[in-house]
Amino acid sequence: MEKNLKEAFEQRRTCYALKPESSIPDQELEQLLHFAVWNLPSAFNSQSARLVLLLGKHHTVFWEIVKATLKKRISAEAFVKTEEKIDTCFASGYGTVLFFEEMRTVEELQQSFPTYAEKFPAFSEHSSAIHQFAVWTLLESVGLG
Repeated sequence: MEKNLKEAFEQRRTCYALKPESSIPDQELEQLLHFAVWNLPSAFNSQSARLVLLLGKHHTVFWEIVKATLKKRISAEAFVKTEEKIDTCFASGYGTVLFFEEMRTVEELQQSFPTYAEKFPAFSEHSSAIHQFAVWTLLESVGLG
């Protein structure tokens, strides 16, 4: 059940008690993300936001890579808590959305508009923030944490 925008903003929270189930079909989930990428504003209409949706084994493999990477970078003592957090929170969910900015687009804008060149990296970060907030809110509106 979709909520109105105000309700979705009000109820959007970071959820740590995730379950490996979805309230909507995968195709609808993909459509929500596609909607966000193509319809949210960006500086100079750059549309530099990119999202990757990981479901099923891709979601699981991603979090295994994260753990393997962190295990090499932090102490064994610290890793115990980190691994527990990953396993009981992030990896226990239905999927993962990764956010990226297409830096080639940012660099092209810097070349095309040299007056604003130094501003485009910040504009890119702003665009990413808009997309992240909107995606989290869209997910909340359909019952996903």
